[in-house]
Amino acid sequence: MTGRKPIGTIQVDVDELWVYYESIGRRPPPGSRAQVYQEGIPRLLALFERFAIRATFFVCGWDAPAQAAWLAEMLRQGHEVANHTTWHRTGFARLSRAEKRADIATTHHLIAAACGQAPVGFKSPGFSFAADQLAVLADLGYRYDSSILPTYYAPLLRGLQRTLSGGQVDPSHYGRASHGRAPLHPYYPDPSAPHRAAQSPSRPIIESPVTTMPILRLPMHSTFVLTAGRPLFDAGLALAQARRVPINYLLHAADVIDAANDPALASYRFLAMPWASKQLLYEHMLRRLSQTYHLIPTAEFLASAV
Repeated sequence: MTGRKPIGTIQVDVDELWVYYESIGRRPPPGSRAQVYQEGIPRLLALFERFAIRATFFVCGWDAPAQAAWLAEMLRQGHEVANHTTWHRTGFARLSRAEKRADIATTHHLIAAACGQAPVGFKSPGFSFAADQLAVLADLGYRYDSSILPTYYAPLLRGLQRTLSGGQVDPSHYGRASHGRAPLHPYYPDPSAPHRAAQSPSRPIIESPVTTMPILRLPMHSTFVLTAGRPLFDAGLALAQARRVPINYLLHAADVIDAANDPALASYRFLAMPWASKQLLYEHMLRRLSQTYHLIPTAEFLASAV
């Protein structure tokens, strides 16, 4: 607790537009700019300053060298920079342990080079989680993983995305239905059943699951709210307060860019919406979160929450 507010954390997945193109099997147009870093990051930093939020930015190693100045600015403003893999590969959970280690370690070194300090947190792309990544992270000196989405509806979400995008969705995307039984608070996962807390943890990795709506376990992070509307967020936040959930709220930096001017990305509704049509809802989410929780970077949050 800080003052009268419980602590919480906000995480930002910094997925540049090339991630969304690759997810639909396309290459970015030649000469396309880094719109998420050029528009989304400065806009988010300004919003966080306005609402007294210090957050954690999960970045891809592929972008780190070119965007080193922005990563340094995140740190300068009191935020945390964490590891979101190198190439945001679909089906990360299905990679071999050696492949996972190589990918995580590559971004680890790229972030350390860009920021002057190594990351301590990791998140899989698309919540594609496998238990063996916990051992990899422990070996690399990480403190936490934040790859589990505690929802029962992963198969339904994959089907919905497949319908909207007209393409294939990896079977590990959104995780497993069993992850719906995971705690809604940070915990030390059982390596044999990572959705359960370990009785006697043998490795010091904390799982910090992204918050879903208590009881119903519906995803309530920003991408879903921009599609479903304000009632999803308001109901989720009210239930989180009532159940005293130490919130870990997820944003995507691409949420706050101006509309991506490419019909190929139209299946991502939040990318097709101009910022002016999202701004009031986004500001509402950040205002209510900052009024309800003292929002700090995830590493600091876990130092107090576990």
